[in-house]
Amino acid sequence: MPSLSDVRQLVALYGILPLGSQAVHEKAPFIKSLLLAGPRGTGKRSLVHAICTETGANLFDLTASNISSKYPGKSGLTMLMHLVLKVARNLQPSVILINDAERTWLKKVPKTDKTDPKRLKKEIPKMLKGLKPEDRILFVGTSRCPFECEMKGLTGAFQKIVLIPRPDYASRHCKS
Repeated sequence: MPSLSDVRQLVALYGILPLGSQAVHEKAPFIKSLLLAGPRGTGKRSLVHAICTETGANLFDLTASNISSKYPGKSGLTMLMHLVLKVARNLQPSVILINDAERTWLKKVPKTDKTDPKRLKKEIPKMLKGLKPEDRILFVGTSRCPFECEMKGLTGAFQKIVLIPRPDYASRHCKS
């Protein structure tokens, strides 16, 4: 299991450096997407906000609960994705976030879930194909249970997967 310093190094390598510097972005391998996977309360969303803060990036949150009642139908979803990409390109660097990304590729959605999490399933690969190497846009997903979904879809959408361990006593209660 990776340590918290390994996680910090990977987030800096795949998220902060390519978005923060145009020179690094041109020379480094092109990373379109990053999945932060780990148990609840390990700081996945805080890492996404740290990426945005350190790079000055704009955050677009496409979590299923945020877009559930907005832009209805297939044409509305296509328009939403088009608008997000257009604005993200104009306001580079940008981060597009999906919390609980595993819900997008669930094998069976619970009947009690009214957010329609599978709505973006076909749009995400189209969006990632549309990203060009000169775009400073990073697609980030967070996941608590990546093993509960279709692995082919999840690993197809995310190039890099970073496992975040549960913090131990020393990392939570460090006295400096």
